[in-house]
Amino acid sequence: MKNFGFWVKLCLFNFFIVSIVGVMMRYEMAFSLPWFSHQFMQESHSHFAFYGWVSATIYLFVTKYLSENKKEINLQKYQWMMIFNQIGSYGMLFSFLYGGYFWLSIVFSSVALFTGFAYFGFLLFDTKNNKNPEMIWLKAGAFFATFSAVGIFGLAYFSSRKEEFEVLFRASTYFYLHYQYNGFFLFSCIGLFLITLKKHQINISEKWNKTIFYLLSIGCFFGYGLSILWITMSAYWLFFFGLIAIVQLVGAVLFLRWIRKIDWFQNQNFMGKLLLSVVGLAFLGKSVLQSLSVIPALGVFFFNNINLIIAYLHLVLLMGISIFLIWKIVMVSNIKIDKILKISILMLVFGIVLNELILGLSGIFSVFYIPFLSAKFWLLFASLVMMISIVTLFKTLKFKS
Repeated sequence: MKNFGFWVKLCLFNFFIVSIVGVMMRYEMAFSLPWFSHQFMQESHSHFAFYGWVSATIYLFVTKYLSENKKEINLQKYQWMMIFNQIGSYGMLFSFLYGGYFWLSIVFSSVALFTGFAYFGFLLFDTKNNKNPEMIWLKAGAFFATFSAVGIFGLAYFSSRKEEFEVLFRASTYFYLHYQYNGFFLFSCIGLFLITLKKHQINISEKWNKTIFYLLSIGCFFGYGLSILWITMSAYWLFFFGLIAIVQLVGAVLFLRWIRKIDWFQNQNFMGKLLLSVVGLAFLGKSVLQSLSVIPALGVFFFNNINLIIAYLHLVLLMGISIFLIWKIVMVSNIKIDKILKISILMLVFGIVLNELILGLSGIFSVFYIPFLSAKFWLLFASLVMMISIVTLFKTLKFKS
């Protein structure tokens, strides 16, 4: 891709924009920001993070992979796909910030959503004869992105009658989030990781790859039930979802064990090991927390505590997916790594871990009625650290000649 560097910088810039809105939200909680609605900022922040940062970066690296492995592919349609995704992303950024859900934000949401449909179609058509191990992950990720749209349509339908269909509205929200986080984002990143390993002459065996893939696919497809355990259900369903949680956890452990066994990981420099270790910890933590949520007492504790819900979402999106994409950009994209860039990455990791720690402590303290009045200031501090580290990373990012 001739303009690969431009798109990398744009994706990082979008990550910086995500962090700015995050700082605005945390500032509004700690002090006051009367010109903006917290709910509108939250909707703008989440939508732009999903499409302007994560989806855009996944599209970029998948397009780069296809351009390198299938010379006859028509890259122009992928370029247009990424352009439309940016139009939808920036449209959602400003329209949600202005008025939340209304006709204009829905228009831009539809642009981004149908761009995802196009991505799934392009991928199926252009890789129909590609039997490489990474392709089943990329295709599954694209499928889950499309499947998550059921939740979007549910939100659109129930939003106007939220009071009457409160449970279905919330269930639709979790449907969308689950298949984005645990489906599209996770499976796409595993596929991109296998692509990176292949460039270092490391290939996962077909049997091992399919075993892990089927375990995680079953866990993801039926694992939506783990996101709606707050709904009253019979013991049979709890038992079934408990089995699904175990299946998912076994798949995660097998994949992480395979990574640790290969020499390539041991030969990574400190920065590479740090980033991948943080990602692995987040991946394992996500699976463990989902398994624990099946226990009724813990499930009530998790799902009724807003700080723990936000901590879980950030565990996956920030500590897992975003750190992986930063690793993918910095460590394997022909980037000049200097002292300032290393400090920026260390600051980013510190800010993300601090954010998780404060959110987790806030949730635990609230259960025991222990006041944590300074939490909002610590969260603001963590957001500022992340914002500064991302803008420094963006400014110092340079490609080798």
